[in-house]
Amino acid sequence: MVGVASVLGLLDRFSWVFELADVFRLQYLVVLAAAAVLALVVRRPALAALAAGLAALNVAVVGIASVPAARAPSGAATGSLRLVVANVEVGNTDYAAVERLVTQTKPEVFGVVELTPAMAQHLRQALPQYRERVLRPHSDAYGIGVFSRVPLLSARSERLPANDGPPSIVAGVRVAGRPMTVVVTHVHTPFAGSIHVRQLQALAAARPTFGGSVAICGDFNSPPWSGPIRSFASGAGLRDLYGHGAWRAWSWPSWSWALRVPIDNCFVSSGVVVRSHRDGPRVGSDHFPLVVDLGVAANETR
Repeated sequence: MVGVASVLGLLDRFSWVFELADVFRLQYLVVLAAAAVLALVVRRPALAALAAGLAALNVAVVGIASVPAARAPSGAATGSLRLVVANVEVGNTDYAAVERLVTQTKPEVFGVVELTPAMAQHLRQALPQYRERVLRPHSDAYGIGVFSRVPLLSARSERLPANDGPPSIVAGVRVAGRPMTVVVTHVHTPFAGSIHVRQLQALAAARPTFGGSVAICGDFNSPPWSGPIRSFASGAGLRDLYGHGAWRAWSWPSWSWALRVPIDNCFVSSGVVVRSHRDGPRVGSDHFPLVVDLGVAANETR
């Protein structure tokens, strides 16, 4: 069954149905490697070879995403912007945990996914230092908002796709004197059908309107090695921040390290440098927050 899922996941470029088989490839790898060893122990060399070949297939697919986002060598980046994006989970009332996240990480820009009216009302009062806000709360899982303690050059809510997509927040900030656009988004799960792929396509199509330096961050509901995510990154000319990141730095589900996959992500343009990234503390959600320190390439400021 794991081998069949490994092969079916290769068809994810052709239909969203097969993307569901693409999510847990690292777990497939572990199971298949164990199966290969077990088959050798019981002297089933053909079965061992098959399991090893399927394990290698998963290594190859995950390896497509093995080049991390542009990281500058020492001295090659300037400026700093800390961005924290948290899927707080609709229905979560652990407001104190979300406040602690902000207190501990001290972001310049704080993006909130699955923002409900109750959470938005609480954060308005709890984060007075974050004076600049663009909030689109909703009672379902697609409310969203941005709180900023640095001036925003521009800020708007944009539905992608325009007719039936959930809102994303597009905000302009200045890093080392240079404008950068931060987009906070929540992509529909593949279980929702074609809207998942259409939303990624709409994000890629909108990329030219975001300006030269851009970071698109949020809950993408799919790992960076999936076909639709790779197509999005390629079409938008962006790179993700994971690559060979440690398993512990992967964001969902927060309740099981063994099943964890990197579906909370940040995609950056060539002029943007990812200085570091890590998980934030638990906030009562099934996702860990994503803490990303961004800079700009030194040659971009000349």
